[in-house]
Amino acid sequence: MNDDDIASAASRFHEDVPHQFQVSLTMSIQTRDRLRAIQDALNDSVGERVFTTNDVMRIALLGASRYHALATGERQELESLDEDQLLPLTAPVREALEGEDLLDPAERDSN
Repeated sequence: MNDDDIASAASRFHEDVPHQFQVSLTMSIQTRDRLRAIQDALNDSVGERVFTTNDVMRIALLGASRYHALATGERQELESLDEDQLLPLTAPVREALEGEDLLDPAERDSN
């Protein structure tokens, strides 16, 4: 993924996902720090402060939902939304988790 892909996906994400979904969460400091790291990585890729913590949460939830559909066989292949938006946007999420050694070792070894 290059920075232009992430910037383009960010623009489409903000157009497609309404900002009416505001949620107040209580979370651990570790979780808050992870969210901040992902938010910073996304914003650094775009070159400006575009993403909020709410955006990061929506990306994570949407990504998990799409992954679940593929993993359970509900869907057999990626859709254009997945390829155009989710792959670029979830790359910083994956990098943050890899950096903290939080991914399944079998999944890390397959890369």
